[in-house]
Amino acid sequence: MGYSVKRDYSVNERIKQIIENEDKRPSAVADKAKIRRDTFSRILRCQRPLYADEIVPICKAVGISVNELFKKEEAV
Repeated sequence: MGYSVKRDYSVNERIKQIIENEDKRPSAVADKAKIRRDTFSRILRCQRPLYADEIVPICKAVGISVNELFKKEEAV
């Protein structure tokens, strides 16, 4: 019995957007979050899901709260 699961990479895309807006280097964020650079790169390219235990270290490395990461952008 096969089924496919559609993955949602919106949080990955939000992290990438925040890093770009803050003018941070992804490699520096990966190092500070203690995530391998190649793994972090795959997360940012939406080639790998973000695991729950990676959220807090990434938020700390970027300098945002978990709430800020998950807040919805308001339509302009």
